[in-house]
Amino acid sequence: MTRILYFDASAGVSGDMFVGALLDLGASLEVVERHVACLGVPGMELRARRVICHGVAATKFDVLAAGTEEPVDGIRGEGGCGHGDHHRGAGDHHHGAGDHHHDQGTGGHLHGHPLPHVHRGLAEIRALILGSSLPEAVAADAVGVFERLAEAEARVHGVDREAVHFHEVGALDAIADIVAAASAFDQVGPDEALCSPIHVGGGTVRCAHGLLPVPAPATLELLKGAPAYSDGTVGELATPTGVALIRHFCAGFCPMPPMVVESVGYGAGTKDFGRPNVLRATLGSTAATVAPWQTAQFS
Repeated sequence: MTRILYFDASAGVSGDMFVGALLDLGASLEVVERHVACLGVPGMELRARRVICHGVAATKFDVLAAGTEEPVDGIRGEGGCGHGDHHRGAGDHHHGAGDHHHDQGTGGHLHGHPLPHVHRGLAEIRALILGSSLPEAVAADAVGVFERLAEAEARVHGVDREAVHFHEVGALDAIADIVAAASAFDQVGPDEALCSPIHVGGGTVRCAHGLLPVPAPATLELLKGAPAYSDGTVGELATPTGVALIRHFCAGFCPMPPMVVESVGYGAGTKDFGRPNVLRATLGSTAATVAPWQTAQFS
């Protein structure tokens, strides 16, 4: 018997959608909060709430700005089903040392010592995660996702991945999203994870370098070797964080495989595209010696 976790990314994928889907599937927010708190970084408040996205009940996961009840990306003026890193534009893109944003900073710390006010390097983030009391598997997954992000940005900017730095607000947000995702995935504990082809959207996205085509350069780097498409929807449906999470945790891409469905979760995105803006996660099981359709018991 194999437990399979299948993500339907037909509405795209982002960090907050990934976490929201797994929380909706049954992962514990309390455990996620405890794991994120292991980092000892102030200003990383989490929230999960139920929302309705065009008739679909889903979980919206948010990282709140320090000392407020507003999601971090709320300071960038996003709206829709909720607030998260989905379709964030500049805030979700991680840039090399030569890039500069003017987003609002939060002044985080590493083990009680101030970190650089503007940027956090990959080495600092790796040390923060590996030096914490996080469970080994959760820490390893979180670092693995950050390294994928850094490698993609390094290829885009033509620098070594260790030279890639993350802007303060985006770094806090991404650290919380990625550690939360690793925690939630560890709780669900599938034997294998798979994903549908990823809907990336279209149009342009504004980041430090101005307007860039969707998918953004780092997202496109992360999509290498993966099936991706756009149906003409204007907007950034797949973010670097979301795609990095899928590439790290999923063994491959395919239509939904035969499985006996156990539970389903929906993670809400941010913007309203006139249809459910959700990432769907389906957990099921299959047996190698029995045809999948023979394993279900109907009443």
